Amino acid sequence: MTSWLAYDSRLSRTLLAAFWWFATSVQLLATAVPFAAAGQLGLTHLGLWAGAIAALPAGPGLYAALSCMRDFAADGYPGAPFRTFWRAWARGWNRLWRIWTGAAVLGLLLAYNAVLYGGGDLAFAGICAGAALLLASLIAVASASLAGADGPAIAVLTAALRAAVLRPAAPIAWLALAALAYAAALLPVIGPNLALFTPAAAAWAVLVVNAATGFDRKAA
Repeated sequence: MTSWLAYDSRLSRTLLAAFWWFATSVQLLATAVPFAAAGQLGLTHLGLWAGAIAALPAGPGLYAALSCMRDFAADGYPGAPFRTFWRAWARGWNRLWRIWTGAAVLGLLLAYNAVLYGGGDLAFAGICAGAALLLASLIAVASASLAGADGPAIAVLTAALRAAVLRPAAPIAWLALAALAYAAALLPVIGPNLALFTPAAAAWAVLVVNAATGFDRKAA
């Protein structure tokens, strides 16, 4: 009985792993709270601009979630999940702030196009495709940076996009994972509970995809 209660027992490792995934998910969701709050302003000029600015923390949040799950994959439970996440968030912002800012500007343009021209089916499909490409590009940049892509932000972006083109299965899988995580959160009754773990699970799956498709090797 005592062995089951030990710090390094299977039960303890399982509980610590669940806590790490929970903490990573909650903190990633926290970086999206400003964007969700800005959405309450509606489809006005103020609402669109506030949404673009409020989306800025989510980019480094994505980077931090991937970083935390890489740490977990390498060492199991590393400890200090909150300090680890926000240190990774700061690294992601300091190194790639130009990428996150540029993505916010592109998102703002997409939002204006959706409001002005999104009534037609073809225009709506184009806007959705643009949003999907933007999301895949951000995942590629964060993944490439963590895989070891060096240099300024534009060099990391170039390496990330090149790796995504050479390994197209990776961005397709990323978008499928994002769609699955979003759909899981919409499930009745259990959806909100799943949302406390699915962001970390999606980040973990992205890392698996990157290793399996060779994206990391091409981006590094």
